Amino acid sequence: MLKGAILGFGQVVEHGHVPAFLARSSSFEINAVADASPRRLEAAAALFPRARLYSDFRVLLRKERGLDFADIATPPFFHPAHVCAALRKGLHVLCEKPLAFTRRDARRIAALAGERKLCVATVHNWKKAAPVLKAKELIDSGALGAVRHVELHVLRKQAAATASDGANWRTDPRISGGGILVDHGWHNFYLACHLAGQRPVAVNTSLDRSPVSGADEDAKVLIGFDGGAGAFVHLTWKSPLRRNSVLVYGDRALLEINDDAVVLQSPDGSRREFATGDKLSGGSAHPEWMARLLDEFESEVADQARRGANLQEALWCASLLECGYRSAKANKMIRLETPAA
Repeated sequence: MLKGAILGFGQVVEHGHVPAFLARSSSFEINAVADASPRRLEAAAALFPRARLYSDFRVLLRKERGLDFADIATPPFFHPAHVCAALRKGLHVLCEKPLAFTRRDARRIAALAGERKLCVATVHNWKKAAPVLKAKELIDSGALGAVRHVELHVLRKQAAATASDGANWRTDPRISGGGILVDHGWHNFYLACHLAGQRPVAVNTSLDRSPVSGADEDAKVLIGFDGGAGAFVHLTWKSPLRRNSVLVYGDRALLEINDDAVVLQSPDGSRREFATGDKLSGGSAHPEWMARLLDEFESEVADQARRGANLQEALWCASLLECGYRSAKANKMIRLETPAA
């Protein structure tokens, strides 16, 4: 049984993490929760009646004994500091995306985790969606041949709501660290790497920003990989419809994900469709994906030999995020340094 604390009790935690922890109650127990909002602590108390509540995460880390891990879901700007504080306390860490905004911070976290022999895992839960699992199974089986191109589209009418008492922090760059590139870019960066099966080496980004908040509301990202494949990622908060779609093609076949359906098409005109019943655009919490991720986190905590893949993906994502913003500012392609976990 892994005993943990939750730092930041927002909407994603309440509707995504909590149901997942409860579904894995034989392996995980939440003993403490920290959040600056009394209203959010009331919500936490209703779901975890036996958990100790704190308005300051630093007090929680100072007072709590016997914890194994921290689940960090505070606003993104605070993630690097909160992750490092938990590691220094001797806790394994599960952190909502993004783990960090810069390669420097991501490497600092990786170094500290290695020094303390602790696990750091970022919530890469979209890899656990049924359509993505099926797509990856088909890719790994060789059905597509060598992957040449990955394309991901995320269409949203607006930024997702938050549980904060004030304005939506997702659209405040001072708290979120950016806009839709932070909010959705991270998920789609690791998905692109996962589906391509290659390491990113270059990025070229264009952004449209809100004239009011300055947050990026529309992002178009080109990614180059070391194996010769490419990816195009389009993210927007300005769509009339909510939708997710994925396209991957290799030298043998083409694969599409349209929300819950996975379609494999071959040059001879044959077509195979797999209905998963799991819509990529169906809400923002995805507790069933989180539950599958918890199984992976539990394995990484138990066995050091299983660690590294998630952290490597996070280092790639931090590089793509930092260099993506640099690319948009400079209006040119930026080559990535090789991050190593």
